[in-house]
Formats: sequence, C-alpha cells, structure tokens
Amino acid sequence: MKEWRKVAILCGLIFFSYFLYAQENKINNRIEIEFGVNEFIGNTVVPDRVRAGDIIKSGDTFNNTIDVPYIGIKYEWYFPEKRVGFAAGLRFSQFISAIHGKTSWLFLPFDKSFLWQFSEEDVYTNYLQISRITQTDNYLGVPLEFRYLLKKNDSFFRPYVKIGAVVNKLLYTTNSVTFNNKQMNQYADAVGKQVDKPSSFNSYIYPAFGFEIGDSRLARVNLEIHYIPFLIPKKTYPFLSPDYGIGMQISLQIPIP
Repeated sequence: MKEWRKVAILCGLIFFSYFLYAQENKINNRIEIEFGVNEFIGNTVVPDRVRAGDIIKSGDTFNNTIDVPYIGIKYEWYFPEKRVGFAAGLRFSQFISAIHGKTSWLFLPFDKSFLWQFSEEDVYTNYLQISRITQTDNYLGVPLEFRYLLKKNDSFFRPYVKIGAVVNKLLYTTNSVTFNNKQMNQYADAVGKQVDKPSSFNSYIYPAFGFEIGDSRLARVNLEIHYIPFLIPKKTYPFLSPDYGIGMQISLQIPIP
C-alpha cells in the first residue's frame, strides 16, 4: 500500500474518533471566514539614500503608518456549555507602507518630492526626484485564538472577549515608485531593488472585543475591534518603526453538524 494511503486512513481514523468525542462532549465545530484591516502606527524611518531634510520625521509633524488588510479561514472548536472556543487557521495579509517628501496636515506648500541617491560615479552623485515609494509585503500567517462569550449560547446578540496571536511568513515583496516626471519611470525597477527588504517573519498578539450576532444553530456574523500592543521584530520595515496597532475584523461563522 502506498504511503499516502496509509496517511489518508490514519487521518480518517483520527477525524472519526474526534467526531465521536465532539458529539459526546457537545463540541460545536465552526468554519470561520474572516476579513479585516489593521493599522500600525510608529516613527518614520528615513532610508540612507534619501537626501537629508527631504523627509519630515515622526514627532516633527505626524506619525507614519502601515496598513494591513487581510483575509483568512479558521476552524474553531467551540464548547457551548462553557462558552469558550479555540481557533486556528491560515491568513493572507499585506503590509503596505510608504514614504514621501515633505508635506503637512496644515496644508502648507511643502514639496511632496524627495531626492533619492541612485548612483555614484567618481566625484559625482546621481539623484532621482521621487514623489512616493510604496512597499507591499505579502505574508501567509497562522492565527491562534481563544474566545470567551459573555452571554449564554441561546442569546441572539452575544458579546465576547478574545486573545489571539499570529505568526507570518513573507511570501514576496513589491515596490512601487512614483516619479514627478513620468519620463523617469524607466528607473522604477532599479530604485525598487535598492529599497531595504522587510523581515522574513513577523508576529503579534491582539486582545479583542467583539459581538457574535445570529442564531447559534445557524451561520453567525462576528464584529471585532483589535488592539495590537507591539509587532515583532520592531525594526522590520524600511519606512516605519511600529509602536502599536489597532484593527477591525468582520467574519462569518458556519457551524459544522
């Protein structure tokens, strides 16, 4: 018998044993499809190639951010009588950060471009005038969550608290460069290769508060607010050193008989 058949039979026996255990102990399994967005806030990091003074650092006028939209799927083991659930799954997320020239929320006429050191030849230094560089880092992560409902399972509207954590592995990175002069677009790929790479891994925890809405026997909608106290490693992105994050998530839970 081929090895994959042995593995399939073993997995089937494990699943069947767990199904019997779930029925006996009244465990309500659920599939959850999640959509969310986080925002990390921190101090602007100015790359060494940017001409000094072209970027206003955080603390002078404003903080920089990383936007993190994500989508995922989780499997939750839920114990109705104890009102607790444990979930694990897969999550695809994008960490989007950018750097641009001087600007201001006071609408003062600052130049929104900056000079990027492109190359050096003997005593000459070549600069390119850039409006914006955006880096998009694509991660595949594994979220793990513990959830406790604050009201009984037969309630239609049930608040809950949650503690979760996710570990992300970098899949690939893209850099988008915007020039003031479109004729300089021929240098976009070369500039993108000069931007520092993000960390191959990152992780964070997220305490959350949310509401579960719907009949406990049918599909339910969850709405959550997340607080993210830190991102590990802190120095993982070329344009930002993140201090903390906040987020929102909506998800659909489908019970499994």
